[in-house]
Amino acid sequence: MEQYRDKLLEIREYIKIFIGKYESYVKPAGKFILAFITFKLISGSVGYASRLGNIAIILIISLLASFLPINFIPVLAAVYVLLNLYALSLESAGVVAVILLLLFLIYYRFTPKDAILTVLTPVLYVFKIPYAMPLVAGLVAPPTAMFSTGCGVIMYYILKFFKDNKEAIQAMGDGEILDRFKFVLAGIIFNKEMYVAALAFAITIVVVSVVRKLDVDHAWTIAIISGTLVDILVILLGDLKLGTYISVGTLLLSSVVGVIAAYITKLFLFNLDYSRTEKVQFEDDEYYYYVKAVPKNLFDLKTGRRVVAGEPDGPQKKRSRSRTPEEPGHHRRYEEDDDDMNSLERAAAEKARRSRTQGRNN
Repeated sequence: MEQYRDKLLEIREYIKIFIGKYESYVKPAGKFILAFITFKLISGSVGYASRLGNIAIILIISLLASFLPINFIPVLAAVYVLLNLYALSLESAGVVAVILLLLFLIYYRFTPKDAILTVLTPVLYVFKIPYAMPLVAGLVAPPTAMFSTGCGVIMYYILKFFKDNKEAIQAMGDGEILDRFKFVLAGIIFNKEMYVAALAFAITIVVVSVVRKLDVDHAWTIAIISGTLVDILVILLGDLKLGTYISVGTLLLSSVVGVIAAYITKLFLFNLDYSRTEKVQFEDDEYYYYVKAVPKNLFDLKTGRRVVAGEPDGPQKKRSRSRTPEEPGHHRRYEEDDDDMNSLERAAAEKARRSRTQGRNN
């Protein structure tokens, strides 16, 4: 296990170096790949306008998206969907246009910076691993990410509805405009499976996001496990209550993949050595500060082995005189000026001051 973790840490360091060196190329390339997959999947689901499904058109749109902020990808995807649905029927395009407008109002109101979650959610659905999204989103984003993933869930089920009901919509004649409108609206609005999935994603993201911030050791691991169990429980309860006929096999497989993806995310973003946890307590003129410091697991590419911050061979930080606890489990209170604080104390004090200033401004 330790050998695999060290190897992943080594890979992480190489990835960080590569991205740092070629950032100006990596970001556009990443947006291009994401946009290309998105438009290709949309074309495969609702590609009713044959010209828009041409690979050259998709490449051009994806290239355009690579030079725009990532928030433009959902906008371009929405326009692409509407143009394809217009080729199917005006009523279909009209109903979806209203729904997309409402989704964009929610999205830009609550989570305008989480466009990648909105785009990736339908993509993961197509690859049969949708339940990986709420676990990872809960680790890397605030609880409001549930709105971004919720928009992605709704978008996927809209595409799925038109893919499954293409023949039924086309079979309705020109004189059945009202019937076509009712059929499309009811098929989207009364989709129980969509609501169960959106609710499960929202609850899971909130649980993971809250638990990972708890002041306990291995908080991220606990968050991943609890989020997985909550996600499965909500999906199964929704299935039993509403009869959505969720595939249990897909649910379990997707959850396993989600756990793996979440642990890789944890390794890259929050890999700590809890055996070397330090606690300090200090004060300034206005506040007492209680600080818990947990060193990161790092990898030294020169020596080819894992190191821990603060070790002789690891990254060093300037430390003040040693702290000797007065009693087991308690830490001595020190009164000292800012100039005598070590780097940990100064960082904590500065962060607390910024939080207080921001609170007053709000």
